[in-house]
Amino acid sequence: MTASRTRVFATQVLLPLAASRAIWLAVFAATVATGAGESLLPGIRGALVHWDAIAYMDIARGGYPPHLSYLDAFLPGYPLLVRGLTFVVRDDVLAAWLVSLASEGVALWYVARLVQAERDRGSAHLAVWLLALAPTALFLVAPFSESPFIAATAASLYHARAGRPRAAVVAAALACALRLTGLALLPALALEQLARARWRPRAQLGLLLAVPLPLVAYCAYMQAHTGDALALFRAEQLPSFGQSIAAPWDGFAATWQTMVTASSGEVRSIFAREVAFGLLGLVAAAGMWASRRVPRSLALYVSVAWLMTASLSFWRSEPRYILALFPAVILVADLTARFRGARPALVVASGALMCAGMYVFAQGRWLG
Repeated sequence: MTASRTRVFATQVLLPLAASRAIWLAVFAATVATGAGESLLPGIRGALVHWDAIAYMDIARGGYPPHLSYLDAFLPGYPLLVRGLTFVVRDDVLAAWLVSLASEGVALWYVARLVQAERDRGSAHLAVWLLALAPTALFLVAPFSESPFIAATAASLYHARAGRPRAAVVAAALACALRLTGLALLPALALEQLARARWRPRAQLGLLLAVPLPLVAYCAYMQAHTGDALALFRAEQLPSFGQSIAAPWDGFAATWQTMVTASSGEVRSIFAREVAFGLLGLVAAAGMWASRRVPRSLALYVSVAWLMTASLSFWRSEPRYILALFPAVILVADLTARFRGARPALVVASGALMCAGMYVFAQGRWLG
């Protein structure tokens, strides 16, 4: 790596990555220190593993149960990464933290390359800082699949835009091993090939069919392991989730009704975040289509990814899922292009919200 390339990597990846981890450590340490007498390091370690992180860690430790379980809703890509690294570091929580750290580094690198190729270096810097210090960036640190998923998705979109369809498909397949939302890359990659007038139906269809192969393999494993190839989807209907496919407006209405009728202020704040981030995702998708400068393939990915998380009977985890809509940072870069002095203030404001989100999660409360 040349000296110039090293400097770019340091400013575009290492600085925001180090800043996010320093803030995380400070917030978690302060939260644990003001808690009920728990030792600092064990307290920080324990505060990382809440909500869905518990499920990921259970799968990494013991695999999937031989019967239908809520764990079946979590794809094996991230637990496999954690389990593999655990053999080296001998601590599964540390392994999960390191997987997320390395994955976020890759994610920031590819997001920077994607945005710089579409705009300029200043926009790329803004994009990585907004991602690293996003209000819900805690999910890029804790044992969740967000960091490796964004890394694979950003790599896929970057390679697709650069005219490298094979690399884009490989990265998209990795994304599908991590989250079902990886399927949103399929229409985006197909549209990118069409836009480049390189669509050869037989060859391209065969190539794109490789994208969902990890999901097919997981269904085959579940058929052999539990006798139910569709356990991934049936698990969503178990009481732990209680989700079913519905129109986005139905999910919004149910969530809104729960918010306005809740008697607890904490419950109202939880569902207010779900509504706010869900609607923000809709605005981002609409904005991508409204802009003539945004590639249609990126707009299509953001729209399908949002629809996949919002087309449920109840909006859940929208603050976390919005991280997958990272190409929308291009809109932010465009809106601030003539007011570049506002960009640092925007990053600082986002970082302040991130601190609040980390504090909520460290206490074991629902963030998203």
